[in-house]
Amino acid sequence: EKQCSMLEFDLKQSVQKIEQLMKQKERLEEEVRSLRVQLEQESNKRIVAQGELKSRAMEADRMKGSEKQLKQEINSALETKRSLEFQLAQLTKQYRGNEGQMRELQDQLEAEQYFSTLYKTQVKELKEEIEEKNKHIQDTHQKVQELHNERDSLSAQLDLTVTKAESEQLARALQEEQYFELSQESKKAAARNKQELSEKESTIALLEESNKTLTKDVEILTKEKADLDEKIRTQEQEFAAQKEERVNSIKANYEKVLNTERTLKTQAVNKLAEIMNRKDMKLDQKKKGSTADLRKKEKENRKLQLELNQEKEKFNHMAIKYQKELSEMQAQLSEECTYRNELQMQLDSKESDIEQLREKLNDLQLRMDNSSVASLQTDETDGNIAESRLEGWLSIPNRANIKRYGWKKQYVVVSSKKILFYNDEQDKEQSNPSMVLDIDKLFHVRPVTQGDVYRAETEEIPRIFQILYANEGECRKEADMESGHQGDKTNCLPHKGHEFIPTLYHFPTNCEACAKPLWHVFKPPPALECRRCHVKCHKDHLDKKEDVIAPCKVNYDVTSARDMLLLALSQDEQKKWIGHLGKKIPKTPPSSFMRASPRTMSTRSVNQSFRKNPKSITGKPS
Repeated sequence: EKQCSMLEFDLKQSVQKIEQLMKQKERLEEEVRSLRVQLEQESNKRIVAQGELKSRAMEADRMKGSEKQLKQEINSALETKRSLEFQLAQLTKQYRGNEGQMRELQDQLEAEQYFSTLYKTQVKELKEEIEEKNKHIQDTHQKVQELHNERDSLSAQLDLTVTKAESEQLARALQEEQYFELSQESKKAAARNKQELSEKESTIALLEESNKTLTKDVEILTKEKADLDEKIRTQEQEFAAQKEERVNSIKANYEKVLNTERTLKTQAVNKLAEIMNRKDMKLDQKKKGSTADLRKKEKENRKLQLELNQEKEKFNHMAIKYQKELSEMQAQLSEECTYRNELQMQLDSKESDIEQLREKLNDLQLRMDNSSVASLQTDETDGNIAESRLEGWLSIPNRANIKRYGWKKQYVVVSSKKILFYNDEQDKEQSNPSMVLDIDKLFHVRPVTQGDVYRAETEEIPRIFQILYANEGECRKEADMESGHQGDKTNCLPHKGHEFIPTLYHFPTNCEACAKPLWHVFKPPPALECRRCHVKCHKDHLDKKEDVIAPCKVNYDVTSARDMLLLALSQDEQKKWIGHLGKKIPKTPPSSFMRASPRTMSTRSVNQSFRKNPKSITGKPS
């Protein structure tokens, strides 16, 4: 019973425990369900987070790619920024130059307006005179018509007075007297008309005579031009024949001299070889040989040396003679070239004069065709002549340093083909230009800025403009060329096409030959800078004759560009010259500049005038 009671008690406890366990199981199942729900939520969240991670990773990759692209864009933007800054600097320079040119052109415009106003006032005065004459003629015609009308009325009145009889005879007599006076006045007016017509006919006859004289002058000038062309051709042919003959004679002489020298050298070498062979053969017999043999050999050697020295002296004399002949030939060539250049320049000036005379003839023919008074009132012909031709005073720099040497005044004539520079008006009348530029070789005209001509005064900059042209289009006298380059080349050291100028650098610069520093604040080393390509190097490289310096890239050959600065009298004239020369520039570049653009080929040579002289940088006077 105790066991049963115990078992029952145990049963009850076990039942209670089972109930408790069932409750716990239900709780645990609920917790498991809630955990499963949470797991499912967390798995969903995890899937969502993985998707977000993948999207974030994709976004990160995209951001990396975009970052690389942005870096590339930043680099390109920096490069474009640099190029734009460089372009901005150039544009600022051009803007300053344009401002200066605008001022000069305004001054030129004022001067031109002044002259045009004077011309217009003269034209207006002439027109007013012509209009007064026309009005006077019209008034006379009106008076004549009025007189005719009055005559008709008087005749009618006379018919009436015949019927009225004797009472109106006194009035009729008075009217007849008035009629007589009016008829006298009409006769005077007719006489005046006849005089004016005769004066006009005399002016027409004078114009015809001037036309005939001008045609005769043109024919004479054309004949002179043809004669000069024939003379130049004959001289060129004679010069070419003489040159060929001289070259052939010099070549023959040199070949003879070379052959004689070769034979003499071979003989001397053979003799020396024989002597050396004899010496080698008799080395063993030296001990036995006597002093007499040695003396004989020494005498022979001395004789051979004397002969060699004599031959060398002869060769040197011959070389000196041939060098003198060559120098004489070169001098003759240069003289003939200068003479030919002068003839060509005179021909160009005469061609411009002929062109001007032809334009005047055409103008006169047009005026003769339209010989009425109204045709004289138009200014179209003068405008056409002004468009095709321009003359005036300009100034060119004496040397590179404008502040020291100043400007040289020139009378410039721009025709349809050439730009002619005369020292004065007498040279123009004598057809003796100092320089001629070919318009076909002209490819740029522009105003300058203060950075371009830093040595010029600020008042002159608005009146200065620059011409860029091919070197082959220039033709000038040798006297001017020598005077222009003599002062510049006194301190120049030529080397491999360079024109080095000694200078000192107090600001940071490096040698372009050895990459070592070329400057010092207190004691800079002696340096050189090329005037053409602006290469900087130590002076020791040139003194020690080291083959480190590269040849000059800028040589004044036919394919290089040249520039020239011109100073106008006023800003308006500068604008006028720039506009006129800008219209004359050919659309197609010159033949020597067809492969490359003028700017790429002339960047270094054109910018020479814009760069500062190294001596002016150091503070020393140039």
